[in-house]
This record gives sequence, structure tokens and C-alpha cells, in this order.
Amino acid sequence: MKIAISAKGQGLDAQVDSRFGRSHYFVVVDTETGTTLTLTNDNATAPGGAGIQTAQLIANQDAGVVITGRVGPKAAQVLDQAGIQVHSTRAGTVREALQELEGTMGVKNPSSESVSSSQVATGPKRNSDYKVAIATEGNLVAAHFGHCSDFTIVTVKNSQIEAKEVVPNPGHRPGFLPRYLADLGIDCIIAGGMGGSAQELFTERGIMTIIGVQGPVDDIVAAYVAGNLQVGESLCDHDGETSC
Repeated sequence: MKIAISAKGQGLDAQVDSRFGRSHYFVVVDTETGTTLTLTNDNATAPGGAGIQTAQLIANQDAGVVITGRVGPKAAQVLDQAGIQVHSTRAGTVREALQELEGTMGVKNPSSESVSSSQVATGPKRNSDYKVAIATEGNLVAAHFGHCSDFTIVTVKNSQIEAKEVVPNPGHRPGFLPRYLADLGIDCIIAGGMGGSAQELFTERGIMTIIGVQGPVDDIVAAYVAGNLQVGESLCDHDGETSC
């Protein structure tokens, strides 16, 4: 069975988002295969009908259960018609919400050590136009977002890389980089690690964050555009810092 949890970030340790239709991410856990992936919800910024569209998105994932805060009546109807159960939670993290589900519904806890820490990051606007910024050190993805030397900016059109440029990191003053990258029209930021506050600032601006990434920048960009970028745990140990 697949379980979809509304989240403010990626992976099992992300904070649960109490919103359903406006949640920017859903962590989808497959209890049969023991794998997880983080799904980007493009409907979060829709001017209207976000709940219904998000419900359809989750139904397309063949989920059997949704864990979230509150679901509106129209979205609930779509989920019910798809045979998807809704579990309301006040848990802090996705992992805690899954543990709670195990206790209340008897569902096998998929957040144990058997769950792979590897996830597949999906693009923010697949088959469309978007810009990705990768925190860079030389030709490698930087381990620390705020302390990287450069940002590699990649423009993608119709799933094809159209342009790539490298811009120096202008500095990591608290709260500055999310504004700076937003002004550049960035849709997604990729880094080895990033503090929780910075992730929230990007989310507020509708920018997707992907962390736990290592390797050559060109390989990472190619994998991301192809929709098969593998991500792991954050490489940053300063989770409380805005700049990291």
C-alpha cells in the first residue's frame, strides 16, 4: 500500500504540512517495497480548486491512505471516490505521522530502518519551462547551500537544457539568498544540505528545494531533467541556520 503524507519538505524527517491542497510536497511511502519518494505538488499555488486537483494527483499515485491536517469537503469527496482513506494528524514529522498511523490503523510502520533513505526527486514543472540553481563547489554539488562558492543556473525548456551559467555566491546573510534566487526566476534549488529556515523561506516563495545530493553538477542536472535524480539525507549539520 502507498501512503501519502502532506509535508513542508522532503523525506521522512520533513515537517508535516497541516494543509492538504496547498501542501507543496507529499512524501509517498510504499509499505510493500519499503521505498519513499517526495512528490512536488504544483497545485499548491493554483488560484482555485487546489484541493480537488491535489486529490486527483494523490489518486494518480495509487495511494491507499493520505495523512494530513484537514481536507476540504470537495477534495474529501474525490479521495473517497478513489477509495483513499484520510488520516488526520497533528504529528510533527512525516516519520512521527507514520508511527501514529501504525498505532491507530494497524498499518505496518514503513519508517523503520528497512525504508530506503534514497528518494527520487521529480521536477517542479515537468515538460515545461523552468530554472534550476545548483549550489556549486567547482564542478561538484556543494555540501552546504549558504557557503557554496557559486550557483550553477540551468534553464530548461520542454525538458531540454537550453542554457547554463555560473554566478558567484553573493553572500549568505540571513534570509538573503532565497530572495536573491527568487529574483533570478529560480523554480528549484539543489544542494547537499540546507538549514530548515532556509527551506521554509524557499517554500514561501514557491521554490522547490532538493537536498541530500552529491556528485558532478552536469550529472546531477541531467538526472534531474530526466526525472530520476536520487537524493539522500541532508549533508548539512546546521539544520537550524537560515544560511546553510
